[in-house]
Amino acid sequence: MTDPVNPLKRAYHAPQRAAAAARTREAVVTAAKDAFERLGWSGATMRGIADQAGVSVKTVEALYRTKAELLKQAIDFAIAGDLRPIPVLGRESVAAMLAAPDGPAMLDLHARHTRSISQRAAPILRVVEQAAPADQETARLWAQNNDQRRAGAAWAADTLLSKPGVPPKISRRYAEEVFWIAIDPATYRSLTLGRGLSPSGFETWISGFYRNMLLH
Repeated sequence: MTDPVNPLKRAYHAPQRAAAAARTREAVVTAAKDAFERLGWSGATMRGIADQAGVSVKTVEALYRTKAELLKQAIDFAIAGDLRPIPVLGRESVAAMLAAPDGPAMLDLHARHTRSISQRAAPILRVVEQAAPADQETARLWAQNNDQRRAGAAWAADTLLSKPGVPPKISRRYAEEVFWIAIDPATYRSLTLGRGLSPSGFETWISGFYRNMLLH
């Protein structure tokens, strides 16, 4: 008859293993994001990402079976800012917008939210957009991102129109279109790379854009 497993011993070691696994996963995803942004979809390799993360290729493949799966995780990481299994609509910045007392306050918070996501995710989303016409897997990821952006614009429109301080003439469709433009990663790239705005300058520009388009 075997001895029962000591539950205290398991409880002592499991958190350490979980923490080590989380650090490895974050190292791999961080390396992947950097590699995809520097080298593109074709140039980034699982071996190169493994070397950059300081782990074996087998470790990377055990976490993410394919390069497309790893790219998707890198995109999700860039959008969320971490690897917590919490969707964007469950994040603190979204809760703050829901709690905003009126439309102007909600729009300022949304501009900050948009800056935060765009600053992290615009470069890697450009990689996906460029690769999509020639690669089925990245085309699927790009389509998924566009679906998520539509949902984000719709959520923002509904949230704005539930607040006081928004002119009655602002329709839901029109508000969605304004948010769609603002959260397009190409808008961030155009204003920062093309026009030389800093990330904070982008936030200020988007906040003014919202006020001009949605509060007058």
